Amino acid sequence: MINVGLVGYGLGGKVFHAPFINLTEQLRLHGVCSRTVEKRQEAANDYEGIATYEHFEELLRDPDVDLVVLATPHDTHAPMAIQAMEAGKHLVTDKVMCLNESEALAMIEASERNKVLLSVFQNRRWDGDFLTLKDILGSGILGDIYTVESNITAFGGPHSGWRAWKMHGGGRTRDWGAHLVDQALQLFGPTVEWVFADYQFRYPESSSDVESTSHCLLKFKNGVRCFIELGSAWIFPKPRYHVRGSDGGFRKYGVDPQEATIKLGAVGVSVPEDPARYQMKTKGREGEFQEVAVTPRHGAYRKYYDNIGAVLDLGEELLVTPEESLEVIKTIDAIVTSAECAEVVRME
Repeated sequence: MINVGLVGYGLGGKVFHAPFINLTEQLRLHGVCSRTVEKRQEAANDYEGIATYEHFEELLRDPDVDLVVLATPHDTHAPMAIQAMEAGKHLVTDKVMCLNESEALAMIEASERNKVLLSVFQNRRWDGDFLTLKDILGSGILGDIYTVESNITAFGGPHSGWRAWKMHGGGRTRDWGAHLVDQALQLFGPTVEWVFADYQFRYPESSSDVESTSHCLLKFKNGVRCFIELGSAWIFPKPRYHVRGSDGGFRKYGVDPQEATIKLGAVGVSVPEDPARYQMKTKGREGEFQEVAVTPRHGAYRKYYDNIGAVLDLGEELLVTPEESLEVIKTIDAIVTSAECAEVVRME
């Protein structure tokens, strides 16, 4: 049994990490670290018998902790991850991996030097709609792919707490953008040829200094253009995915239902999605376009920690590698640079 020490018990720690750690056969939630007594008590109430720690160093000194999971602000990921790996602990960090390429390289070097696991929680590789899209693209039914739109759009106010500030690694690019860039790299990578990005800022500086809207274009070597839009000024949300190919197109509305279901307490439950959210047209024998029914895949966030347990216990292959996460960070660095200078940034 692999004992896990979880750092942070906010939304990420409580909703996305602790329940799935607890479901995984080879893993055991051994303890939770939080600076606030209320969060430590909440964790102890949720998981009877676990250890609690006020300070990170206390957790690292616990010889029973094998794996540290970071569910903390983005700017803490690199220093805390390196400290944990130097203490001989395996390490999982929530996305985004860290703030820049140099931090990512330092994390990878610490992992290799101390011979410990390093992985980033890219749970949205197991979104049902992403798995469905991946199957459709793999089938070739849409022909040559020209463009893919990947959007998270809604209408609302700025991020709250640390996510509203640059100094903590806030902003939409390092939040949802970390997932959407990772998904794009999984589909068309392993690397991006060039990036162009533009940011909009619509909130008072007193409430937030990060982008309210992010428009990104990623150009891949195979010619595919991936448009990523993130923002909170869409009264009419854009499709979650919109694909244009030589032999057809695909469109899907709404986000994967797993997060909403987890927040209601149904963890690890296979949640079917309404097929009406999906639309696909392909060429018929006479060249006419016809509707094709889409059978949505079921999402499965638990597979991330299933893999972590299997890697550490059985020596299986790691599904989310630090090298893949490095490419996400390099791409995000390019997006930020492009938005700042209003120029195309080449990544080769």
